[in-house]
Amino acid sequence: MNGTSPGTTDGISGTLMGVLALVVLVIVAVLWGRLKDYGRAKAKQHVFARRDHRDGQQLVAEELHFTLAADPGRIRDVVLSSVRLAPQCPAVLADAYVLEASDSEVVVAYGSALSRRNFTASLRLSPAGATSGAGRVDAVWGIRTWTLSDGVTDGVSVMRRLREDVEAALRGLDPGLHRTVRRTR
Repeated sequence: MNGTSPGTTDGISGTLMGVLALVVLVIVAVLWGRLKDYGRAKAKQHVFARRDHRDGQQLVAEELHFTLAADPGRIRDVVLSSVRLAPQCPAVLADAYVLEASDSEVVVAYGSALSRRNFTASLRLSPAGATSGAGRVDAVWGIRTWTLSDGVTDGVSVMRRLREDVEAALRGLDPGLHRTVRRTR
């Protein structure tokens, strides 16, 4: 009222002021947390895990295309026997394992039953075009799905190893295979 009367105040009450201060404090805390998360992700991408970030982006964006003289069933068998894979989904420690396999595709996953599946990759097999010749097969290796931690692709070293192992297995079948790298993303 007029400020001279006892027991009366002008303006905002103390309770309302306390509630407003609490709301402002919560908003500042949320913004600070998001800023820290953003800073941590950028630092991991560009300082601490710089190579994995760069390689991960490249590995998920590229497909390896091979043209080779071999039977699709034989290709599947050689890849499954020579690429380092766990026999089934591991229970605790993440590893690469066969998710499904047929004469037209081999799908590999990386993860464990306890943790999430970090990525899946596949080797798709199809008869080569008419210009490649009879008995030739097109094989395409690529990453299908993947996860990120702080903006960095998970499982980059395993992706790299699988890619090298698959290429080595295919070269073992046909040393004269034709290899092309294509960017898909």
